[in-house]
Parts: sequence; structure tokens; C-alpha cells
Amino acid sequence: MSDPTLLPGYRFVTPEVLYSDKSFVTVGDAEIAMLKAIAAGTPRRRARICCHPDPSAAQQEMVIVMHASGYVRPHRHFGKTETFLVLDGAVDAILFNENGTVDEVCSMAAPGEGRPFFYRMPVGRFHGLIYRSEWLVFVETTKGPFDLADSEGAPWAPPESEQAAGRDFYKELGLG
Repeated sequence: MSDPTLLPGYRFVTPEVLYSDKSFVTVGDAEIAMLKAIAAGTPRRRARICCHPDPSAAQQEMVIVMHASGYVRPHRHFGKTETFLVLDGAVDAILFNENGTVDEVCSMAAPGEGRPFFYRMPVGRFHGLIYRSEWLVFVETTKGPFDLADSEGAPWAPPESEQAAGRDFYKELGLG
């Protein structure tokens, strides 16, 4: 994969996921601009830099950008917690019970905005995101190794391949 926005020292592993070839990984404004340019051209309107060396790493740290036109399907993780730190933008973190009823909405924004900017999601809790700014930039961490089988999409919500239906899903809940 080749992209004119790709900075030196980074490589694609999927159209949305980049790894760094550096042992000391730093992320600044140039990397965020690169991620936004990449995300703007992907179907799900998101991109990430994995700061850990590979999917087998015991600790997984990612800097992620997502555009407001995207959709995150409610999902949960088995055997892993997840932390989430907003760097820029605003988002609602939605917590659901097993049958899809909304239990809690946490309105989040970058530090200095007067709202929470960090969460630690417990194991097995269905959660999703609703973007409240054009771009959301955040850091996510979790335990490795990465395995798709460690997560489950909510059976009562549209899949991520159906972005418009997903946004409508949140609107129907009175959240979008």
C-alpha cells in the first residue's frame, strides 16, 4: 500500500492501521494530520497508529482518529479492559446492558473542556461511541495480543459495514 500522506518510519498493515518502524515511537501534530488524511479516504473514516511493535505485544497502545461521519458498532471485549484518553474533539461514550438498553452516556472531551477525558472500560461491557466533533483524536490501550475473537459486536446493532444504518441506530435511541 502506498499513500502520499505516509510519513517516513510508518507502514500500513491495513488501509486503516499503521505501525511504526521506530523503537521509540512519538506522535505529534504531523502524525495526527497524516492519520486524518488517511481516515478521510477509508470507508469507516478512521485510522490508527499502533505504537506497540506488533499484534503479539502484551501491551497495545494506539493513537486513533475518527471522523464524525463514521460509526462504531457497540461491542464488548472478553478478558480485557480498555482505556480511552481523548486528546482532541468530543465524544459520547455509551454503555449498554446485554439487551441493548442504554445504561449510561458519558459526554467526554479533551482536557480543559470541563468534561471527563479518560475512561477505563470494564471487561465484558457493551459500549459504543457517538462523535460530537468533526474529528476525534484519542489514545486507546488494552492488553495484547490482538485477537478479533476477544471482542464481540452487539447482535442488536448494525454491523460497522453499514455506517449509515449505524448512525440511524443511535438516532433512534435518541442519541444521534
